[in-house]
Amino acid sequence: MKRDSTHRRSIPPEDALERYDWGKAARGRHAHRFPKGAHAVVIAPELWRHFGTADAVNDGLRVLLKVATLAKTGSPHKRLRTRKRREVA
Repeated sequence: MKRDSTHRRSIPPEDALERYDWGKAARGRHAHRFPKGAHAVVIAPELWRHFGTADAVNDGLRVLLKVATLAKTGSPHKRLRTRKRREVA
């Protein structure tokens, strides 16, 4: 019989870590999998559905940053002044 996929494991008690032998543990054993300088951030599930990939999230954040910067500094395009036309009578 298969387990229900929504079944959650219970959180182990505080003293559960004392049962393990940490003598052979290696710090950063899987660190090579991540790019240097990378940071892990948790995205809310309802937002993740709109993006789908880490690259899409990064692109969206870049666009948002650019828009926020433009809103703070003003429009990137300068207005061209137009000469007033003389009215011919």
